[in-house]
Amino acid sequence: MLVRTQIMLEESQHRFLAEEARLKGISLSEVVRQLIEEKQRRISMEQAAGALEMSKGAVPGPGNGFHHDEVLYK
Repeated sequence: MLVRTQIMLEESQHRFLAEEARLKGISLSEVVRQLIEEKQRRISMEQAAGALEMSKGAVPGPGNGFHHDEVLYK
């Protein structure tokens, strides 16, 4: 479901979006949606990479709390 939204843009921003729309043969609204989706994907990938990096320091073993002190006081 699409939600109608009104925004104010700088002239240069509007020109950029209008040119992108013209080059791609799509509406200005579709350009904005695509840019938002691209940003959402990038953030999701960065969060996943961050979670993977954090997990590298985790203590191996079952997640049953027996290694609680090892993790906290490492």
